[in-house]
Amino acid sequence: MSELTHKLIERIWKTQKRTALPQKNKKRPLHIAILIAALAIYPFLPFINNYWIDVGFFVGIYALLGLSLNIILGEVGLFNLGHAAFYAIGAYTTGILYTQFNIPILILLPISALIAGGFAYLVTSPIIHLRGDYLCIVTIGIGEIVRIAALNNPFGLTNGPNGITGIGQPDFGFFTIRTPTQFYFYIWIIVGLVIIGLHNLQRSRVGRAWNYIREDEIAAEASGIDVRHYKLIAFLIGTALAGVAGNIYGSKMMIISPDNFTFMESCLIFVIVLLGGLGSINGSLLGAAAIVIFPEIFRQFASYRLLFFGAALVLMMAFRPGGILPRRREQGGMKALGIAGLPDDEDKFLEEILQNGPPVLRKEAAAPANPAAEGAENEILLETKGVSVVFGGLKAVSDFNLVVKKGKITSLIGPNGAGKTTLFNAITGIYKPVNGRVIFKGEDITGLKPHTIISRGLARTFQNIRLFPQLTCIENIMSTPHCHAHCGVWASIFRVPNQCKEELEILKSAAYRLHQIGLWEYRNELAKNLPYGKQKQLEIARALAAEPDLLILDEPSSGLNDKETEELIEFLTKIKNEGYTILLIEHDMNVVMGISDIVTVMDMGCKIAEDVPENIYNNPKVIEAYLGKEE
Repeated sequence: MSELTHKLIERIWKTQKRTALPQKNKKRPLHIAILIAALAIYPFLPFINNYWIDVGFFVGIYALLGLSLNIILGEVGLFNLGHAAFYAIGAYTTGILYTQFNIPILILLPISALIAGGFAYLVTSPIIHLRGDYLCIVTIGIGEIVRIAALNNPFGLTNGPNGITGIGQPDFGFFTIRTPTQFYFYIWIIVGLVIIGLHNLQRSRVGRAWNYIREDEIAAEASGIDVRHYKLIAFLIGTALAGVAGNIYGSKMMIISPDNFTFMESCLIFVIVLLGGLGSINGSLLGAAAIVIFPEIFRQFASYRLLFFGAALVLMMAFRPGGILPRRREQGGMKALGIAGLPDDEDKFLEEILQNGPPVLRKEAAAPANPAAEGAENEILLETKGVSVVFGGLKAVSDFNLVVKKGKITSLIGPNGAGKTTLFNAITGIYKPVNGRVIFKGEDITGLKPHTIISRGLARTFQNIRLFPQLTCIENIMSTPHCHAHCGVWASIFRVPNQCKEELEILKSAAYRLHQIGLWEYRNELAKNLPYGKQKQLEIARALAAEPDLLILDEPSSGLNDKETEELIEFLTKIKNEGYTILLIEHDMNVVMGISDIVTVMDMGCKIAEDVPENIYNNPKVIEAYLGKEE
């Protein structure tokens, strides 16, 4: 009884939390106004001298560095422990070009960003596929290479350990930034502009793509996201902002040296992101303030600052792993997605979609199958010809031929280990067949990447659920329409009209599919909080949101109870009647016999039978594959 009471209280708390969100959102502009006012009056407070104004300047520098790393680490989940290298590239670009060619500092601001980003592209392109510790180690190496190169004075440009002196200051023509107060406002105006741009990116298809990659790269690729492309974009933007920070730092200090860009500097930037909160803009500001201000307040203990920061990180990992101010995705409802044109009443928004129908994002989508049309029932949508997949000495799939006809439900069955999922992975681009071809709508798609295949009209689910657990249900569904949209980084930063229209269409499509599967009430719940059966439904809805010509389902009924299985059969029958073509792997023979038009049986990587369900049920080879034979 106590456990039931606890669950009830928890549910009430969550409900109250959601109902209180609109009021909280109304207060957000007030909080922003207070923060801006505080930053504006800070230098003019009677007890603030030039020393503390400089401290405020360095909070801005580290806030910019924290925001830049947060794109790479917080948004995409790429471990970069060499971020100081790109900070150094920006500073040395400014120092060298100013002292050698007398190029104005303000012109060098975008040049420093471009060179830092270009250097990042050169060094990360070959290693962007690495994950976790491996990427972390390589980035440490990049950071040390840049520092040692500056120390060794290549071509006489960096002046070795003495560094570069005589760097100029930003000159706007009618005045030059010289005083601590002017530099303070200079850095914070730039930080403010960067925050606006990152805020818009977070609430766009680009920001969501980063988050999908962070959660699950394979699921992101299968949902239509070009993982390599978006990882590189994150590195380019993050390192370009670090280059901007290097430019501002060099113009403020008027001197730079290799000692300013050590591995310890990279660690401090890393701590800012982890301490403040992954993916949180507010967290980066707070983390930067903590890193800069606390050592100043407790200067007598400055030699122990790394010990304190290390202890703080240990405590954070134990008690608040998301950081001090983590990004709360489930708060604010669908309004938190930041999509223009979204009404306050979400249920009314859904009603309008149901009245008008979902937008068609995939313009080249095939017309629904019409069984009454002449020849429609024999039209081949997918065909595999002699497909083989080999892992070392194991031939998981051997010369497999499969035909899926338009408007039909084709089931692929067989005992565990028969190679069914491996075949699906070969069809959808996760594995590349060693032999054979995959033909979809008359086109050879063998070896294409998963994000390309889904854009052609072939969507799938996974045997083991691959959702994005830390994202809301509506955000999960919005992943697959991504491949049918076109607005990129600049359109997302400036929120151009086409981008706003595209975002609203993606949301409408996702809302329609979420309602269709019966999960509309869970739209603002994190996917990880759903029970297993509803997670299965959510994954099917995500695949449907891609507007596929062929829907591939890998054991959709596994783990479901009897009632949920019956609901699944009804739903699959319904979408088949709407014209969808379905290829599924299934072990539940009630599902197979209840909805299939054709059943293909697989054993030991080979096809052993293919027929209508009634004939498969009594096929001796099928019975032998499942039950064995008498000695």
